[in-house]
Amino acid sequence: MPLVEQPSDVINILLLGSDQTDINSVGRTDVIIIASVSPDLPSVSLVSIPRDFYAWIPGHGFDKINTAFSRGERNGYPGGGPGLIKATIEYNFGIRIHYYARVGFDGFIKIVDTLGGVDVAVECPLSDTFPDPDSPTGQTDVDWLPGIHHLDGKHALWYARSRWSTSDFDRNRRQQQVLRGLYRQILTLGIIPKIPELWGVLKENISTDLGLDELLYLGAIGSRLDMMNVKSRFVGRGVVQAWTAPNGAYVLVPDYEALGSLVREALTPPASARAQQRAFRVEVWNGTPYEGLGYVAAERLGWEGFEVVSVEPADGTYPRTQIVDFTTTSKGSPLPRLMRLYKRNASDIISQPTENREVDFRVILGYDYDPCVAARGY
Repeated sequence: MPLVEQPSDVINILLLGSDQTDINSVGRTDVIIIASVSPDLPSVSLVSIPRDFYAWIPGHGFDKINTAFSRGERNGYPGGGPGLIKATIEYNFGIRIHYYARVGFDGFIKIVDTLGGVDVAVECPLSDTFPDPDSPTGQTDVDWLPGIHHLDGKHALWYARSRWSTSDFDRNRRQQQVLRGLYRQILTLGIIPKIPELWGVLKENISTDLGLDELLYLGAIGSRLDMMNVKSRFVGRGVVQAWTAPNGAYVLVPDYEALGSLVREALTPPASARAQQRAFRVEVWNGTPYEGLGYVAAERLGWEGFEVVSVEPADGTYPRTQIVDFTTTSKGSPLPRLMRLYKRNASDIISQPTENREVDFRVILGYDYDPCVAARGY
């Protein structure tokens, strides 16, 4: 793939999750996320790559991309595992990687627990069984229903790894949910100014070529970051298709034209003129019997670039989800996007043009609201 043109100050960081308990074991990298940081606005683009992506690995030929790191470590590639997976990303995606950070199971659990856990907006019901040394039976069943869940390190790891009832694509979505939740927790606890005193602990749990100076610079950018300027993109359906490789392995083969379009859009930061415009404001009225669903809807709206100003109970019951449109012009309206998000038709839209409005839209969640609808495209 040709290199994607990016401003010279953009920093691309490869976030890797190992399938091993600690960073001293090599293993495969089953979590691969590119975080492209634009310092000026600032903005961040997160691009998830499925572990079964069929990649050309320099010096080794085609194989699953999650094998690149271990091949680099074991076969003396310049720069070891980090060097080879960076080269693999550049060759297959046209993205030059400047830094990497890799964590294992134990390090991930320790980081989440140190932060006091993480809040995750579960959109789709999820059930699984995991090996658990803390359980008398050696395993634990977990069942998450849609709503806001506070997860400790062990359960956050399980949530990010589960694929018993879902796909790798959905797992990539959940991994980004956890990342976003951890970032919010870092801001809430005021961790960024404490980076120097935490540097030793971080290095014990994370393998990275970021130095303290680079991390402090990124921390300064992160402290100014508005979550509405965080993009989440996924190399998923429509970009890759399943195939059986010559060695019999299940792999995902890319459509290179579609992949190139996805990467270029994903790494394009918000235009400065557009960035200076305010986001469309939305209030959420929860007309369902389940209190947490209003906040789940708010989380998804934030992913879609809306500013959620409030979440409150609806004044009565609503069998169907409705959208109240307070805007006075259809030019540039995000109403079609909202209708797709909730699978609404024209009869579910209430037009109430208001000049001096405090919000642009009101989303009234009805009994038919299914938060999983918005997540099924991944």
